[in-house]
Amino acid sequence: MSDQKAGPGTSTTTSTATAEAASTHAEVADQLMAEATKAQARHDQDDARADEWGMASFPASDPPQNY
Repeated sequence: MSDQKAGPGTSTTTSTATAEAASTHAEVADQLMAEATKAQARHDQDDARADEWGMASFPASDPPQNY
């Protein structure tokens, strides 16, 4: 049934939230957090590796002045 007094261009919609939808959002949020944690760990490992390479190559990249 529609309300004849509502006028043109107006509509009424209803939405129903279910417990299943809420758990789905929680699962998606958990998955995103897990992926972000893995990405951060990978970044930290790569950063540490680059630091190690820099320390190992320091004498070669900065030769003595009286070479």
